[in-house]
Amino acid sequence: MRSLINYSCDFDAFPSAEFQKFHKALLLFSFNAVEVKIDYDEKLISIWNSKPLTTSPVRLFNMKEAVADKLSYSSLSETLAGCLENGKLQTNYYQKLLSEYGGSILDDDFLSA
Repeated sequence: MRSLINYSCDFDAFPSAEFQKFHKALLLFSFNAVEVKIDYDEKLISIWNSKPLTTSPVRLFNMKEAVADKLSYSSLSETLAGCLENGKLQTNYYQKLLSEYGGSILDDDFLSA
């Protein structure tokens, strides 16, 4: 994953559309977010998460109301690498991302975080 992150962050002005989707998918998963937008010019990540309305497990979240956060970064690759976590769910999701976005740049040695 770190190799894919580094490769996807090696761009002059903007990453390719494919790698923009990869960045967004990784951030959505990592922050359990409803929506993520990355402003590559301003080095700013905007994240919208569901806002908990009640402690009732039946109606814990209302998708119409969201909490927005903005994160600035100096290194996108370090920020994305910092989102990586260990766990079975994470490993399965990272393998999905690797197969979808890794293409021919990666081999079996890169299936770990």
